[in-house]
Amino acid sequence: DKVAHLDYSETVKYYLAAQMELELAMQTLLTHLEEAGILNDTVIAISTDHYPYGLEPSRTWKNNEDYVGELYGVEEYDFFRRDKSALIIWSGCLEDMDIVVDKPVYSLDLLPTLSNLFGVDYDSRLLVGRDILSDAEPIVLWPDHSWITDMGKYNAKTGEFTPVEGVTVPAGYVDYISSQVANKITYCRSVNNDNYFNALASALGRR
Repeated sequence: DKVAHLDYSETVKYYLAAQMELELAMQTLLTHLEEAGILNDTVIAISTDHYPYGLEPSRTWKNNEDYVGELYGVEEYDFFRRDKSALIIWSGCLEDMDIVVDKPVYSLDLLPTLSNLFGVDYDSRLLVGRDILSDAEPIVLWPDHSWITDMGKYNAKTGEFTPVEGVTVPAGYVDYISSQVANKITYCRSVNNDNYFNALASALGRR
């Protein structure tokens, strides 16, 4: 009923209605936490896992139309636009503070960020992501070696680099970042395929 009047297809209306259910669930959760007196001791992190797969043209989803474009309000888009979303980290004790991170961030940044916020001791060399509240250089990467930084975005499929407007990009910057991205992807594959963390734990005498 809340979305029935909107100028969207039925498929997109269903998607929006599902997101409203999440909103109502979070509202209920916060109400219960406040009633229990632990709202200010609670941290909630909400991160998207991927773009709305179920809205793309696919035999899997039985869609002949591109509902992703309809949802975004555009006729054409690339994977940079498609994968753009939001990360929310919320706590009752910070409710009146408006802390916005506008640098590129992605899912692998979540663990080091929360680890630092909670004072967890960890070795940042073992994580591909970065603490988004730190001064570390932001790099968001894709498996095909495409990437985004605060200076621009690189499409590995086309070999095209698009700088951020008004930014002066140093000579050799694209090759420098691309090399870092290649190293990070190689490391991720080793972690996944060679059980690297277990091997490291064994070498350090830990389980």
